[in-house]
Amino acid sequence: MKNKLAYMINRTSRYFPDDTALVYGDKRFTFKEVNDRSNRCAKALARLGVKKGDRVAILLPNCNEFVEVDFALIKSGFVRVPLNPRLSSNECSYIINDSEANTLVFSSELYDKVKDIIKDLETVKNFIFVGDDPDEYKEFFQDYEEMLKLENSEEVYEEVSNEDLYQILYTSGTTGKPKGAVTDFQSRYSSLITCLVDEMKINRNDVLLTVAPIAHGGGTKILPHFVQGACNVIMPRFSTKDFCKIVEKEKVTTIWMVPTMINMLINFKELDNYDLSSIKTIVYAAAPMPVSLLKQAMNKFGRVFVQVYGLSEAPNPVLVLPKEDHVLEGTDEQLKRLQSAGREAFGVRVRVVDDNDKDVEVGEIGEIITTGENVMREYWKKPEESAKELKDGWFYTGDMAKIDENGYVYIVDRRKDMIISGGFNIYPREIEEVLYEHPEIQDAVVFGLPDELWGEKVKAVVVLKEDSKSNEEDILDYCDGKIANYKIPKSIDIVDNLPKGPTGKILKKETKKWYTN
Repeated sequence: MKNKLAYMINRTSRYFPDDTALVYGDKRFTFKEVNDRSNRCAKALARLGVKKGDRVAILLPNCNEFVEVDFALIKSGFVRVPLNPRLSSNECSYIINDSEANTLVFSSELYDKVKDIIKDLETVKNFIFVGDDPDEYKEFFQDYEEMLKLENSEEVYEEVSNEDLYQILYTSGTTGKPKGAVTDFQSRYSSLITCLVDEMKINRNDVLLTVAPIAHGGGTKILPHFVQGACNVIMPRFSTKDFCKIVEKEKVTTIWMVPTMINMLINFKELDNYDLSSIKTIVYAAAPMPVSLLKQAMNKFGRVFVQVYGLSEAPNPVLVLPKEDHVLEGTDEQLKRLQSAGREAFGVRVRVVDDNDKDVEVGEIGEIITTGENVMREYWKKPEESAKELKDGWFYTGDMAKIDENGYVYIVDRRKDMIISGGFNIYPREIEEVLYEHPEIQDAVVFGLPDELWGEKVKAVVVLKEDSKSNEEDILDYCDGKIANYKIPKSIDIVDNLPKGPTGKILKKETKKWYTN
């Protein structure tokens, strides 16, 4: 079988043709309709001259068309280059040019971004819009729906090898320009199988609600649900009220979320007004979940949580902390596991190593490295950086962690985020955990700032919950005795909001810029 993923999509459309596969707002599509539309899309792209291996950039919000384009690329062997709608025009331009995409599929509601950069796009020949006809540059654009009408829905099945490129996913660029992590078809297949076996264990009765951007890791859970005959429901963007309404209406069973979203939910004053009893699985990922927040969420929703850890370079899941390890009562060892990111996932190997690539002893801090068929092949057009972070098939994550005798991995922090103050190594995440235990703190971020005496000093910035009366002195007093004196922030600023990324993850680098620019 030369295109396993395409076959799986087609198989489901034949087995369950009239069942509901996809829900977006008022639109509902059967498995056959989604498959047919993706075939039409694949043929329309081919008619425009797109060939196997060509890069197709996707600048769409969460919508049914994003899923159709995704499936069309799989069927044809075109390479997926997803662009998060919240990226700036300049960021979009850089990624499109760097990937040498010859096609851009964009939403008319994001037309302003495209208009700003259209003359700078060096390789794009095909501009395809979804939605209303943009007023300008009409001669350059193709209407997505009109394109589909011109094609038939006969099955498209381009042969691909395991090594053929599937995606170039650009990292967030925290250390400079974004880097394109290149994954192949085998990587996508491997991640799908691991999701089915070890992360979500999907069955036909499940209903997945996608709340994170489809361009993000959370969007990768749509395909596993589709091939299992389960329904996918898509939210255009996350809001607590809309989330609750959709869960209640569609009897959602499964959600993939980031901790910030969960934090917003448990602080939503109208939460108890909705019937959310259908939820049986909430997967959280993309950022550390403070244990105090996790416990609050477990008290609200029960033992429905699964944690996964992965990266753009090693698509999740790499580590999995399953539901059975999410306990509020048990032995000290069981309770401690709430602090961990879990154990290595099915089909993946994980080690924690020192600077000499030797496995660390239990309880010692080292770097997480991982290998498996899910790991990227390289960074696009960056051989030196690829060689630095990929060694003998192992990807060096830059995440510092401890590992216990049972294989549970406890992430300490990013190597680059470590603060060195007065010769002591300080990991911001440890301090953030303490801050989140404060009953009146909603969001917190900790980082180091230059200091003439100590080298670096610990800085904290927090957002308080509504109606809170706490101040900096209260919070510092709260930290006293919970962590070593040298780890207590030298100062704490209270702000209304913290900068957040497309998925709701707090942007530490952007917050730090407030104090360093």
